[in-house]
Amino acid sequence: MLLLTRDLLRFRSRKGKIYPQFLDPDDASLQRAAEALVEVFRQASAAGSTRQELTEETSLQLQSQQLDNPIGRGLEKLLLDRSEFDTGDPAEQQRFRESIFIQARQALREEAKALNPNLKEFWKRVEILQSQPVAQIQEALYADLPVQQRLLQFSPIGAETLLHRYNCGQVQGLLLNSEALELRLEHPDPGPLRQLCKYLRFHQLLAQITTDEQGIFQLRIDGPLSLFYKTQKYGLQLANFFPAILQQKNWQLRATVCFRQKPPLQLQLDPSCGIRSHYQQFHDYVPPEFQQISDRLKERQPEWQLELAGSFVPLPGDRYCFPDFVLQHQTGASVALELFHGWHAGPLRQRLQQLEEVQGVPLLLGVSNSLSKNPELGVALETSSYFKTFGFSFRELPTVDKLTKVLQSWWAATQQ
Repeated sequence: MLLLTRDLLRFRSRKGKIYPQFLDPDDASLQRAAEALVEVFRQASAAGSTRQELTEETSLQLQSQQLDNPIGRGLEKLLLDRSEFDTGDPAEQQRFRESIFIQARQALREEAKALNPNLKEFWKRVEILQSQPVAQIQEALYADLPVQQRLLQFSPIGAETLLHRYNCGQVQGLLLNSEALELRLEHPDPGPLRQLCKYLRFHQLLAQITTDEQGIFQLRIDGPLSLFYKTQKYGLQLANFFPAILQQKNWQLRATVCFRQKPPLQLQLDPSCGIRSHYQQFHDYVPPEFQQISDRLKERQPEWQLELAGSFVPLPGDRYCFPDFVLQHQTGASVALELFHGWHAGPLRQRLQQLEEVQGVPLLLGVSNSLSKNPELGVALETSSYFKTFGFSFRELPTVDKLTKVLQSWWAATQQ
């Protein structure tokens, strides 16, 4: 995952605002330095170098390029994230070591009986017992240590692209420490806007979506520091959503960034930051487990079909939601399905309030059991007439039984 850790972030703060320190991707000297680093990784991959050997070569290259330490280590971190090392099988490695030690003990006992025992004879004995050259045995003994892991594969990247990824990583690292993210989109094109919402859904993020008469969309997404449940995982999902924002045309981002024992800082960005997104056109991906649910539903209820959502569901007060799935009936009628996971406490609370204010919204709710354990949310779910009729709980994934039940309730309500 191409993210920069806290110690690799470069920023300045002034008057309550935070300013990431970006690199210039068009700078020729930076491009040469980046290309030289990439070449070190290419050669190390071809040679099957160990992590220690790669680190030594990288350090020499950074010194020769005279890169500032945080910049050089940041670029190195991004390239390491594109590398695959041989970690081996820990259990197999343990068994191998034990066998060597047992055979070594036996060899030592036999050598001790000799008049002139020596290390060379000992290793010859081990070599015979293992049927391997001594050099291979010595190398394999601790091959599972990180410094001894060999580079198996490296995914090359262009110098300019690497510099853009570095700038993107600076913002993503700040978003890992954010309380909230607000996004303003001026007159977004329908296609890119749907793409953005698909990325929201893919990363299991929920946003409060509003619009006004001027066609300006506002999206508000809770940050990881506003949660008390799986904050690290959620923070990574929010950070990985940022490149999708870069694909929009007229956008403004605001986020509240908080570092430990320091006052909050405001991050503000727009297209003038010049960061280029590395995301491609989003292709709908249905996880195998949801495909299984779709197949089972088709067997149980052949008149219904489960599909990925592709449009908004209007809500009261010029608000919208972008659901996870749509259930399509053979008559042409359809109802959306929105899933709330353990880190969606705030959005769930708001959604329940919205749905109590209006009738006839084509929306079903699936709520993770972990949310119902929250005392406040537990009461809200129990007292919600909407959820009692059109909602269900799930452990990890919705079940066909519960989905069928709420579908029947919704269908009966539409026929009245």
